[in-house]
Amino acid sequence: MAVLQGQPSYTAPSNVHKMMKELELLPLWYADSQDFVLVDNPEKIKELNRPNEFGPMASPVSTEFILKKGSTLPPATINPWGVSFHSLHMFSNLKKLSGWPLVIPQWNPAYTKLCGRQTAALCLKRIIEIEPSVGEIVIPVFCNSLEEVYKELKTASFPVICKMPYSSSGRGLLWLDSSELVTSESNWIKGALNKQGTISIEAALNKVQDFAMEFYSNGQGTIEYKGLSLFSTERRGAYSGNILESQQRLKERLSSYLGEELIDAVRDAVKEVLETVYGTQYTGYLGVDMLVYKDKQDKYKIHPCIEVNMRYTMGMLAVHLYERYMAANSAGRFIIDFHKKAGEAQKTHRMLQEKNPLFFEENKLRSGYLPLCPVTENSHYIAYIMASATCS
Repeated sequence: MAVLQGQPSYTAPSNVHKMMKELELLPLWYADSQDFVLVDNPEKIKELNRPNEFGPMASPVSTEFILKKGSTLPPATINPWGVSFHSLHMFSNLKKLSGWPLVIPQWNPAYTKLCGRQTAALCLKRIIEIEPSVGEIVIPVFCNSLEEVYKELKTASFPVICKMPYSSSGRGLLWLDSSELVTSESNWIKGALNKQGTISIEAALNKVQDFAMEFYSNGQGTIEYKGLSLFSTERRGAYSGNILESQQRLKERLSSYLGEELIDAVRDAVKEVLETVYGTQYTGYLGVDMLVYKDKQDKYKIHPCIEVNMRYTMGMLAVHLYERYMAANSAGRFIIDFHKKAGEAQKTHRMLQEKNPLFFEENKLRSGYLPLCPVTENSHYIAYIMASATCS
């Protein structure tokens, strides 16, 4: 939504704001030790209890620190989790007020279109043209009015999913099992059209496994493949966690459904399309969400481009977590849990700590429960690694 608004000021929804506050130390786990990570409260680091086995880490700093010390700090390049006009404007102001010699990415008006589901649908169409072995996949249909939605639903094969063009992590979705809409469903569609001007309608597939391919664009036309991400979602699509295993093992998991040859072919096709669409327009990470599903003949199929995330992703974080912190003979899960009631997150955190002590091998995690952000009595989110010798 910050990308869609394209304004210097942006207020995130309360639930998103709460998650951002509680999980603001997550970038410390993928930043380099000489980096600074901008947070609201650097004092939280004292509650993190990061294992000494992992060595030095990045420094969390506040806006106040930068305003006070900026002119004495060495030159640095800004790498936000995601690019928006709002975030870049904030860093530009910070640079002016502090005197810190920062290199800040320039806002490109094309980013608004590139972040939308319409561009993901275009990518899907081109991927299928390059690699027809993925099979027949219906491209999402975009509707600009309630009348167009009703018309599309009359001939749809249910269930279907309605999606806002600017949303992520399972938000902005409406599942429909019939063309006969109840009041709440009609209101959701009207609200989405009023907010964003259009919605997409696509078939709900018989999901077997969520996964993604992670890439990096250098802005000069080259896209680099960074790895696979196998993740889990809640029933309606909200992200809940990632499998932490070697890239070889993750690929073996997918190959058991699809075959290694198809996975490699899809990777190459996606890379080619991303280079055409994003390669010279954008510098940064790209996560392409995909799906293993069963068709009506009960055969395993791949959906090669459900969504393109033009930002650092939880999947990319999972790749880095495994590479940096997990022992060679270890596996596990990166999990984000939400607890609605205050105090429940801390209770769960303490129970997991007690039952799953940490064990290390050559300064890397072999097994145990590792919280990635502080958990207090007021916390609602827990971000953590659960590691063991095997991963189910």
